[in-house]
Amino acid sequence: MVESDEFNLRDTAKDVGIALSCVFVVFLLTFVYSGNWPPMVVIESGSMEHDNNQFYAEPRYSHLGIIDTGDLVIVKQAEKDEIVTYLAGKKTNYKMYGDYGDVIVYYKNGIETYEGQPVTPVIHRAMAWVDVLEEPQDMDGDGDTDYYYIPEINTYFGSKIALSEIGLNGGAHIKDLENSGYITKGDSTGNPHPDQLTHYDIEGEKVQPVTPDSIVGMARGELPWFGLMKLRLTQADNYYQAPPECRTMLWISMVTILAGPFTVGKLWDTYQDRRVAETKPKSDKKKEDDARYKSESTHYHQLLQEKLKNDNDETENDNNETENDNDETENKGENTNITNVYITDSIVNRSNFGESKDDEKKKDKR
Repeated sequence: MVESDEFNLRDTAKDVGIALSCVFVVFLLTFVYSGNWPPMVVIESGSMEHDNNQFYAEPRYSHLGIIDTGDLVIVKQAEKDEIVTYLAGKKTNYKMYGDYGDVIVYYKNGIETYEGQPVTPVIHRAMAWVDVLEEPQDMDGDGDTDYYYIPEINTYFGSKIALSEIGLNGGAHIKDLENSGYITKGDSTGNPHPDQLTHYDIEGEKVQPVTPDSIVGMARGELPWFGLMKLRLTQADNYYQAPPECRTMLWISMVTILAGPFTVGKLWDTYQDRRVAETKPKSDKKKEDDARYKSESTHYHQLLQEKLKNDNDETENDNNETENDNDETENKGENTNITNVYITDSIVNRSNFGESKDDEKKKDKR
């Protein structure tokens, strides 16, 4: 492995370590704040969703501020006097997650495990606190025996509590309550009535008012969509029942988280380089320019000398070739002269021989 590879591996391990440390610190701080471990719960069903509910203003695409399937919700430990019910919140305009009052996480009838397996708690809105009178009697002087008392509206009830009388919709009523506690209800259209009217625990018993001992805590804050990853792996049916907008936002968020640090890092490096360039003294900049000019000039002269040397070498080669050609020409000329000499001599000899013959003939004629 080369040194650069070792350096990159070391930096990568460092970055991963920093990321894991940040996650651990976040969970630790969340635990300190909530007092529960784990400090967050994954919403596995749509009992608190506001989709298609005419009584709730549905947030747009993101579903932020509403408890949807797949959200991660921080659960903070809370005492009875810290929990604000629907009826109390309606008086003071106190809202959480899109409606009046606090949302609590609780175990139905306090059952946390069943046959050795943990029981999934419920996350619903605390609608009202009801006191079950130990000794039913006429408390308000109307001549009827009273069994229940709701302090938020300072009202006593007989053997049943009509939903319309405590600000809830529907003509049904609650009765046969065995203990004091919170009346709870989900926000979705699939939960038109309180849990104490239609819901049952894991053992098949009717759900009673939620006692403080049965409460895990109240919902405080949310990390939307990211619990869908767990549901996708463990509860695929619940995953696909989540609002489609939430599933889309999950993947958009994942891409943003993966690409975001890289983009921010590049932008930060560019900003730092520009800032250094702007704040650098002019003298330093001039020195850098001079050094760069000197380096470029030196490089240019080297290239020029190499070019001149190559041209000289080519010129010498051409001269050598020219001299060789001249030598060859001279040699050819010498050979030609020799041949001419031979030919001239031959002609001369023949001429002399011819003249002798003619002279003799002339002499004979004379």
